[in-house]
Amino acid sequence: MINTNKDEKPLLIQTDRGFSVLYRNKYLYSKYNPQAAITAQIASLQIPDCTLILCLSPVLSYGLKELTEKLPASSYILALECDQMLMRFSLDHCDFSPFAQQRFSYIRTDSVAEVLKKIESLPLFPFKKCLALSCSGGVQLNQTFYDEVGLYADEVISRFWKNRITLMHLGRNYAHNTFRNLLSLARSLASSPARPMMEPLAKSPESFPAESPTWCVPSTKSSFRLLTGDERIRKPLLVAGAGPSLDTARDFIIKNRNAFFLLAVDAAAAALLPDIRPDAIVLVESQYWIDSAFIGLRKYGIPVFADLTASPRALQACGGNVHFFCTEYARLKYLERLYQTLQPLILPPMGSVGLTALQLALALAAPHLPVLHTGLDFAWQNGLTHAAGSSPIKKLFAEINRTESPYKLSLSTGMQRISGKRGLSYWTTPVLSGYAELYRHTFSVNERVIDIGTEGCFLNGRQADMTEAERILTDVCASDTDSTAIGTGCSQTNAADTFFDSVCESDTANKRYEALCGYLAGEAEALTMLNDHLQGKRSISEHMMEQLFAARDYLYSHFPDAARGYSLELGFLKRAGIELRYLLKILG
Repeated sequence: MINTNKDEKPLLIQTDRGFSVLYRNKYLYSKYNPQAAITAQIASLQIPDCTLILCLSPVLSYGLKELTEKLPASSYILALECDQMLMRFSLDHCDFSPFAQQRFSYIRTDSVAEVLKKIESLPLFPFKKCLALSCSGGVQLNQTFYDEVGLYADEVISRFWKNRITLMHLGRNYAHNTFRNLLSLARSLASSPARPMMEPLAKSPESFPAESPTWCVPSTKSSFRLLTGDERIRKPLLVAGAGPSLDTARDFIIKNRNAFFLLAVDAAAAALLPDIRPDAIVLVESQYWIDSAFIGLRKYGIPVFADLTASPRALQACGGNVHFFCTEYARLKYLERLYQTLQPLILPPMGSVGLTALQLALALAAPHLPVLHTGLDFAWQNGLTHAAGSSPIKKLFAEINRTESPYKLSLSTGMQRISGKRGLSYWTTPVLSGYAELYRHTFSVNERVIDIGTEGCFLNGRQADMTEAERILTDVCASDTDSTAIGTGCSQTNAADTFFDSVCESDTANKRYEALCGYLAGEAEALTMLNDHLQGKRSISEHMMEQLFAARDYLYSHFPDAARGYSLELGFLKRAGIELRYLLKILG
């Protein structure tokens, strides 16, 4: 019996040892012993703890019962079917009720993204390993899809644990910097000329009562503002990374300086100055070592676009007005509440300041304007790894002695040779090549993003030499009569920051200030309640304690044992208590 019609329904075929299925001229199980192959595969399967098992195209569910019997308590089965007809057939001919209350789900989709979303929402996520089982010949009917599912499921799990390791190292720093920067933002909003002073803010700082929160005191230092995503820069943007190709673009930048908005990453600013002054600097680094990138820059007062987790020390060293944006460095409940309160511009976490600068440029530039970039090389030739004059190169030359060459390579694990732009050979590292791959995935298909760099990794995006880049800028200026207008349509008073004065109406400034102060006051109150409870000063119910801890995962997100949230074990609570007392000191 031959099934030649591709739209024909699957047929149940009786064999000597059970049922097989005939579909699209193909037997999905053996005609002689349908269950033998899958049961043998499951019998030999070794399942580690915390494993996600993908059962691909289970159809008649052969072997699933045996699989659940040997499934560790920390593992989960996700059955997946791509074909709509096979899914209907499976549900009609199989009894999945035994799996209803167990660690088992069965979904039908032909979207890899939907599968990944489902994996991340499973109750036992995160997993440590993924195993994919071909449960029938239905896998071969959609082989490409199932191969991609297995590949990207591994990637989701791998990425989670890489991010988890990063969070363990830096999560505490991220949270502390966030609250310190929020305090700076609140103080700056308190003294905003767009926001009429209200009691008690109209008083002098000396007249504040002792119990007033520190964020009520207006700031007399650099202005801090919050990007909302509504701002627009009505000029082409040029993103300057700190790679060696920045040096080859200097003449082009000087010649066409008035034709674009120059956005420099942190380490590139020193390489451009003093003859090229960036319009703004992008800072995302949270650690103290980035301070060296801003030595000598304070006198220029260059505005800074900073991640809310950026180092407050570095922001002070910059000397210019600061405009915060957010990157969701982890899926944390406190970030969800913070974003709902402030409604900031949120960028996806990219890991690289250069890639973040590109994302920021695309978010701020008017939709029809190009975003050029140079210095995003992710590789280097023998010699200098960064542009001359950048902080890494200054550090390199500062360490020269009789036994150290000025052109020494900082050898690291996994360094490799690649063929890059102009067919030349370059050095790169796994981290840098990963950034290059992320660029290709994120920006290479965007026609607005134009690579004018002449060195480094080949990025597969739109490229332009200096002559073509000048023509692009000329065409934009000719077609846009308002190409020199930068801002949000508000009246501007500060020539240094005319590109970013989004707080133009007093009610907007008031709402943001009141929302931020309410958020900070709420956090201080909640932390005080938790601290008093843990120290035995004031008891709260266990339910309330759980609610307070669950909503304030900045206290423990960096703990090695907090991958799935908080714990009420004594050791965990003691560590969380140390963290919350430190946060209370920050909040004043």
